Amino acid sequence: MEKEYILQTINLTRKHRKETVLNNLTIQVRKNTIYGLLGPNGAGKSTTLKIISGLLKPTSGEVIFDGHNWSRADLIHIGSLIESAPLYGNLSAKENLSVLTTILGLPKERIQEVLEIVGLTNTGNKSVRNFSMGMKQRLGIALAILNNPKLLILDEPTNGLDPIGIQELRQLISSFPEQGITVLLSSHMLSEVEHLADDIAIISNGNLGYEGKYNSNEDLETLFTDIVRKHSMQ
Repeated sequence: MEKEYILQTINLTRKHRKETVLNNLTIQVRKNTIYGLLGPNGAGKSTTLKIISGLLKPTSGEVIFDGHNWSRADLIHIGSLIESAPLYGNLSAKENLSVLTTILGLPKERIQEVLEIVGLTNTGNKSVRNFSMGMKQRLGIALAILNNPKLLILDEPTNGLDPIGIQELRQLISSFPEQGITVLLSSHMLSEVEHLADDIAIISNGNLGYEGKYNSNEDLETLFTDIVRKHSMQ
C-alpha cells in the first residue's frame, strides 16, 4: 500500500521553545497527483514543507519518502520553492540555471528543457532583476525541477502575482503530474487549491483537521472555516 504514496508524515511534531508548531501531523501524498495543503497563516504549512525539504528538523515523528524513511540523500529527488526563489538578479535565466547545473553536475542540455517547460525560452540575456514577479516564480520553479524531481514542493507559489501570472502558473503546475512529478502545494487561498488539487489537507494551529480527495461539489470555504474555528478554540 505504501508504494501508492510518494510521501507520508507520521505523527510529525515540531516544537519551538514552548510553542507546538506542528502537533502529530499525519498526511499521505499519492504519487503523480497535486496535493493541496491548506491553512490560515501560521497554521504550520511552511514548517511542514521545510521539514520535508530538510530545512528544519522535527521534534518527533517520521517522514516516509517513496516507501522508506526520509534521509538527506532523498533531497536529490525533491525540488522546492519555499518563500522566494534564490535568484541572481544580475544574471539571465539561462545563467541562473547554468550555475545550478554546475553545482549539481547535471548536463547543460537540461537548461533548455526546463526553460521550455516553464515558458521562459524567449528571455535571452535579460537580467532577472528586470523580470516580472510571475517570470521570477516560473524561473524559481525551473530551478526546482532542474534535477527532475519525483516531488515538487511549492509554498504559496501564487503570492503577489497578478491574475494573468496566476493563470499561467496554474497551467504550469497542473502539467507536472503527467511528467511524473508529484506536487505538494501549500496555500491559504482556497480558489487556487480548488483549481489544482486532487487531494487536500486542512491544518490549523498545527493540527490536521481534514484530509481527503478534493470534491468539487463540496463547499470548501465552509469546510475550511469550520475546521479553523474548531481548532482556534482549542
